[in-house]
Order: sequence, then C-alpha cells, then structure tokens
Amino acid sequence: MVGLSKETSVHLPGADRMHTVMLTRKASPQTLNLQKAKLLIVNGPEQGREVPVDKDVFTIGAGTQNDLILRDEAASRRHCEIRQREDGFLLRDMGSTNGTLVQGLRVCEAYLTQGAEFQAGNTRIVFCPLQETVSYPLSPRETFGKLCGQSTAMRRVFHLAETYAKTDAAILIMGETGTGKELLAEALHAHSQRRDKPFVVIDCGALAKGVIESELFGHAKGSFTGAGMERVGAFEQADGGTVFLDEVGELDADLQPKLLRALERKEIRRVGSNTVRKVDVRIIAATNRNLEREVREGRFREDIFYRLSIVKIELPPLRQRPEDIPLLVRCFLKDLTGSDDPAVWPDFDRSMELFRRHDWPGNGRELRNVVEMAVHGAAGRVDLGACLSLGRLREETPSQDMPFKDAKNLLVDQFERDYLVKLLGRNGGNVTRASREAQIERAYLQRLIRKHGLNARNS
Repeated sequence: MVGLSKETSVHLPGADRMHTVMLTRKASPQTLNLQKAKLLIVNGPEQGREVPVDKDVFTIGAGTQNDLILRDEAASRRHCEIRQREDGFLLRDMGSTNGTLVQGLRVCEAYLTQGAEFQAGNTRIVFCPLQETVSYPLSPRETFGKLCGQSTAMRRVFHLAETYAKTDAAILIMGETGTGKELLAEALHAHSQRRDKPFVVIDCGALAKGVIESELFGHAKGSFTGAGMERVGAFEQADGGTVFLDEVGELDADLQPKLLRALERKEIRRVGSNTVRKVDVRIIAATNRNLEREVREGRFREDIFYRLSIVKIELPPLRQRPEDIPLLVRCFLKDLTGSDDPAVWPDFDRSMELFRRHDWPGNGRELRNVVEMAVHGAAGRVDLGACLSLGRLREETPSQDMPFKDAKNLLVDQFERDYLVKLLGRNGGNVTRASREAQIERAYLQRLIRKHGLNARNS
C-alpha cells in the first residue's frame, strides 16, 4: 500500500499478493524484535550495491550523515527514510526537491512490500526483506544521566549505556551535532567504577595541529618554542579515570599512531621527553563523522577505529524521535525554572505538535535554545510555538568547504522557509489564499509547510 498523504492511500496492482514484512515486539516490553532487510541499488551512480537496513530509522540522501549516501545530483541532502514500525516498513519522503517515487508514483509515505522498487533522485532501489530478525534489549528507564527519552531508539541507547558503563571497554559515541554526545560520555563516567577519578575532555576539532599532542600527552620544558615549563597532558591528568576524545574524527593523521600506542600499551611519552610513563585510563570517544567511511577512504586508521569502537553507541537525531520532544521540553523547563508543569505555558499542546513537525537541525541543543528563549522572554513566559519561528538561533551558513550541491540545497532551504513564513503571515496562515498568491499548487505548498515545520490553516 502506498500512502499519498496521511489522509489518502491507494492500492498498487498486485500489492495484495505481496508479503508485508512485520515488525513485532516480544511478550516482554523490554525487548524489540526488528525484521532484517536489505536494499539493492539497480540504477544510478551506486548501481550494484547491496546495503543492509540495520536500524529502525534508516536514512537515504546525498548528505554525509545518511545511512545510505547517494552520489546522485538529483537526490536531496535528506531525501527519504525507511522507518520500521509494528505494521511494516514505512518509506517517507523528507521534503525532497524531486520527490520519492514508489513504482512510478510520487508519494509522501509508502509501506514497502517485498520486491517494491522506489526511486530517490535518479537512483532506483529494490527493497528486499529477509527472513531473519534481530532482537534489541531496551532499558525500562527514560533517563540516563542528563539524557532523557521514552522512544525505542533512546531506550536502546540507555540499555547499552547501562550495560557497558561499569566496564573498562572503550566506547565510541556517534551522532550529529547537538544530540548530547558529551552528556552521554559524562554519564558513562559517572556510572563507572572510575567515577571518583578525573574525567578529562579533549576536543580534537578545536585544537590546532601543533597543540593537540601536547594537550594529550604533555611536554617537557624547552621541548619547543614557548614551552617554558613542564606540562602534564590529558592522559596523565586522567590517570585512574576517563579521557573523553570529542570529535575524534578530526584527529590529525600524524598523531594517530601515537594515540594507538597509548591505547595498546597504556603508556605515553611527553613531547620532548624520552621517559615512558604508564597510565591507567578508560577511553570514550565521540564523532559526528562516519568513521567507517573515513577508514575506507584512508583518512582514519583502521586499527585505531577498532580500538576506539569496542562498543558503539549511536545517538539518534531529534527528528527521528519526535515522541521524545514533550518529555525533553519538560526536562528543560524543570532545569531552567524548577517546574516542569506545562500548564503554565500558553497552548503547550499546540506548540508540541508544531515542535514534532520541525526537523531540528541543531537537535536537542536547538530545542533547549528555543525553550530558554521562552523562559527568559522579556514579557514573561511566552508561547513556545512562537519562539520556534524566532529561535533559529544558529542558522547554518553555506561554507566553501561544502560540496556545491549541499551549499546550494542549504540556501534553497533557507529561502523556502523565509518565503513561507512571510507568505503565511500575510495570509493569516490560510493555505488556500497563500497558494493563490504564490501561484503554486496547494498540495505542493502543504508539503513545503510540513517540510519546514510551520503552522497553517487548511481552510
């Protein structure tokens, strides 16, 4: 069955004869069974690839944060996603420029059946469900340290964190900017047997190439210009505790062998010194890069990757877990005001519905910024939903380092949103009047409104 919208759906020819793969829960609510599947790319730049669908939310697009990255000029940065639900595999278009087609029909949502073919840009993909299932234990709790979430994705994260926090296993935390990687690292340390020892943070992306070795391992007096005294590095400072290597994917290639030596032998040597010092530290690392791809392309050493990723924990972006947003907002309100009672906020439920439709490029950090803006509003507590329109505090700016297509798409996204905000404002949020003024189809305008998480009236 292909869903053309949340309200409209049609049957495709032969769809009733196809087997729909189901996602089921075990009797225990603490375990989730997911059906395995794979994607076969039959046309386009990636033709011939087989890609496992190994997550409950699997993203496809030209952007580097996707699970399936398409080298396809007609594909959008976040083109579509496959979401495993209790009633099957749901393909959703993510507001792409050229749309997502299923068996030739452009769709907003579609349940994928066995052998169904869909198209993203110029890339055609066949969906192939498998017979095996994989089971994921879930935590019964909705918090771990300062992180909170009731979604299946976050309860999986919490189960892994609870299981491995008390060990000395190296942990690699993956996730987009703003998802809470440092908060998770702090919580892992706080729940470990090393909790009474130091927790030392090194931001590998913020330190200059010539400084980071000294920050990690220290230096001897006179070892380089400006080294007027001995310096103790992070590994020695954290002896007995934890070193958190934030944005480890930014680590310079020349320094990677020295880090590997420290990981394997548990010993370091200060810059300019011949003395080897033993250290006892647990390593937690984090990255917003796809390190497996960095390894394949020769930018990150494979041996270090495997040393750092004995346990891998991936924090999902906020747009993939909208059911967590009301809980997060209440957590932020509690932290900022001492009360998590939503009744004191105007139109709280309407604001939460608006928040669920927003894609939150800044993730939890952006959400907290919006809540904080509302809390500290000059006129007192104001409408949270209104703050969303004002609260794009950290608009991403196209960079010369971006691929041309990504920079162009970002500018187009920003133009669309600014245009829509003004258009809807002039027309009192009325979609019919706004589409008439803009001279675009009403259905297309509605897709743009959903894409940018804006409020509108359908009358």
